[in-house]
Amino acid sequence: SGFEKLRLHPLLPGTMRGVRTLGLKKQFPSSNFAVRSSEMTQFHPFLPLHPLLPGTMRGVRTLGLQKQFPSSNGRMITALVALFLSPVGLPLSPLAEAQDTPNFVFMFADDFGYRDLGCYGHPYAKTPHIDRLAAEGTRYEQAYAAGPTCNPSRTGLMTGWSPSRFPKRTDDFDFGDRVTVTELLKTNGYATGHFGKWHIGMDRSNGVYGIDENHSGGRPDRFSPKGRDTPIYEKAIDFIRRHKDEPFYVNIWGFTTHAPVASAPNYLAEFSEVKVHRQDFSPYMQSVFDDSIELGGDLDLSMRHYLGNVHAMDLNVKSVLDVLDELGLAESTVVVFSSDQGPQRPYGIGLRATGPNVKKKSGTTRDGTPRERDPHAQNMLGDAGVFRGNKGTVYDGGLRVPFIIRWPGRVKAGTVDTENVIGGIDWLPSVCKLASVTDIPNDLDGEDVSDIWLGTTRERAKPMLWKGGDNPGTTIRDGKWKCYVVEKQGKETGDLELYDILNDPAETKNLAKEYPEVANRLSEKIRAWKAELPETQERTGKYRHQYD
Repeated sequence: SGFEKLRLHPLLPGTMRGVRTLGLKKQFPSSNFAVRSSEMTQFHPFLPLHPLLPGTMRGVRTLGLQKQFPSSNGRMITALVALFLSPVGLPLSPLAEAQDTPNFVFMFADDFGYRDLGCYGHPYAKTPHIDRLAAEGTRYEQAYAAGPTCNPSRTGLMTGWSPSRFPKRTDDFDFGDRVTVTELLKTNGYATGHFGKWHIGMDRSNGVYGIDENHSGGRPDRFSPKGRDTPIYEKAIDFIRRHKDEPFYVNIWGFTTHAPVASAPNYLAEFSEVKVHRQDFSPYMQSVFDDSIELGGDLDLSMRHYLGNVHAMDLNVKSVLDVLDELGLAESTVVVFSSDQGPQRPYGIGLRATGPNVKKKSGTTRDGTPRERDPHAQNMLGDAGVFRGNKGTVYDGGLRVPFIIRWPGRVKAGTVDTENVIGGIDWLPSVCKLASVTDIPNDLDGEDVSDIWLGTTRERAKPMLWKGGDNPGTTIRDGKWKCYVVEKQGKETGDLELYDILNDPAETKNLAKEYPEVANRLSEKIRAWKAELPETQERTGKYRHQYD
């Protein structure tokens, strides 16, 4: 009878963590934890160290007792049960005011098109499990990458600082003295893991950036019948299982759908009936299809290869959702799916992937090594939807990404957010807010949008800016406007581009001459921001995804 009220403890809504630990599954099935907030006060008034919390630092950290109960002692169930069950303890009020500390699982696709998912409108994609994630949470239609290519995007996400501010390119070097989201969470009691693609420094050892376990070596086998990213997800799931009784943060950064894209026969068979009907796609995608045909000849087969990669990743996402359900962690875990930037075209990235010079048969790597064109380049059919541009450009096709977040009971379910503007640059401050981490830098380019994740609609406090080189320059998103200071070979041409991104998402009508005051105001913001940046960024070209 002493356990009758324990299921209503405010630190435990929706989790079976303690029930498993104490062997009380029969007495407290998971359905009993979906209690209303009005019921939360109907429990024992003196529960500073609740008996359902052994094995986790969640309650210890909430009560500010890290020194008294370090995480290594969190599993001392037998010694502490007597204390847990006694009526002696701290008053209820700190607990009632405390916010439960969630886990975080961040699944990051690579070069993924905004429209590559069924829930975002792709006519042929089979993504029922990511679609389920969207149905159980909120998906955003105005979410932006922190950068137009892989390293800048991941840099902005991990640090909340624009990648253009770093004097040294962070894959060839590192983040210098900038603190990362993983360091901040690690310091505040989280177990941290990184699995999959890295692209944020030469050092991949455990402990770097506050990451306890770093498994970021090499590219998986893209022809594997299990799926190219499955080994990454399997390691991440093992991490989740081992850290189920403490708060954890895990990056799962796959390679899907980075070039080269080629699917194993079992995934091709899943789409054997697919025929591309070009009217199902935007005007921008028509030239992408033309390039694919020119390179490979069979558009239907190329589409099947691409869809097979996407489907395999959807099954990977299912495996994560399944283990969270199995462990009773679904309701205490923030799950996010997104992409690092927009899709690559068949002829490459940036504006150089279109136009008269794209048909060169070879190119060079970042360090100048000659390379032949990818024999599977025709399969690069990521769909940016209505947006213009691709990976490497700062047009919306290169920056607009899918973003789906689920946290049952906190994030609205079945919601499509069409109004709020959020970005990868906001990741660090927003995650820290939800994790009750307060000691974050005060000079971030991103802002805390956790209130938006939890259902608020508001305007951004900060505009978002990106350097794009010649693709086509430096840009700002401020309110409904997207403005570009056009550049060639690092110098301004004097041209401005201005688009009403809400009414012209394809960026087809340049309004700079029609609204000169807006174009001038935003271009001055761009130039003021550029003046804060280093003139050059040191690089070596030595970074490689594969190292073992």
